[in-house]
Amino acid sequence: MRLAIHQPNFCPTKGYFDKMASVDLFVIMIHCQWEKGKYQNRFHVGKEWNTMSVNHGLESIKDKVYTNPVKNWKKITDRYPQLERFDVCISSSMAETNCRIIHSASMKLRISTPTRTDYETQLMGTERLVDMCKTYNATEYLSGKSGRKYLDLKQFEEAGIKVSFHDNPDLTPLVHLL
Repeated sequence: MRLAIHQPNFCPTKGYFDKMASVDLFVIMIHCQWEKGKYQNRFHVGKEWNTMSVNHGLESIKDKVYTNPVKNWKKITDRYPQLERFDVCISSSMAETNCRIIHSASMKLRISTPTRTDYETQLMGTERLVDMCKTYNATEYLSGKSGRKYLDLKQFEEAGIKVSFHDNPDLTPLVHLL
């Protein structure tokens, strides 16, 4: 069983959905720290960044809150009306909003891969990923290409889990997929 794990990006790119479509189970990791300047609350089209503002602090994604979500979303849909189909997905919860958009977009893109959210654990890094693979009986873990920089591949090998890399993801914005 092939598994991928990814944080819930806001309006993900085609590569995110390609990764989802190429596995048997896709785990969305919400029990991890939000990182400023990443894709959990923003996306770009061309040279333009589109951002949903968030509360200050470094809490986990599951606890992160969008500030003025309806107002910020309206600014985005004024520029990209094709995203209006996701109006019902918007709430103050980052995890809830992003997961709803991901689910709705994956259905539109006819991706039938089941998704789950991760679970709370004290484990971190590779040890945490290996534990999730074991929990879901994965025999193969599909990592993003940057996983080569931080994964301890020996831990996967010792657990009998093959690691593959999703290289050269398609960065086409979601607004161009609809």
